[in-house]
Amino acid sequence: MLRTLFSGARDVVARVLIPDAAGVYKKAWSLRLIELAAISDIILNVVPVVSDYLPWWLTLALLGGAYVARLLIQNKEPADGDKA
Repeated sequence: MLRTLFSGARDVVARVLIPDAAGVYKKAWSLRLIELAAISDIILNVVPVVSDYLPWWLTLALLGGAYVARLLIQNKEPADGDKA
């Protein structure tokens, strides 16, 4: 029940803030890579045993990928500031 309630609330907020939130998230590779970088950094710092299997530079590589995805891969859309 709570999952349904929170899911519905999240959808309502997403529609108010971003009309096409699902479409934006499908194209937002930089956001996904930043989330993966954060998760890998947390895992590397919290669970020392995992540091033997994950390289220390994984977070840097994911953040670099997010930078490339944001600047090169995602399409730049024109600003809507001039529209009334």
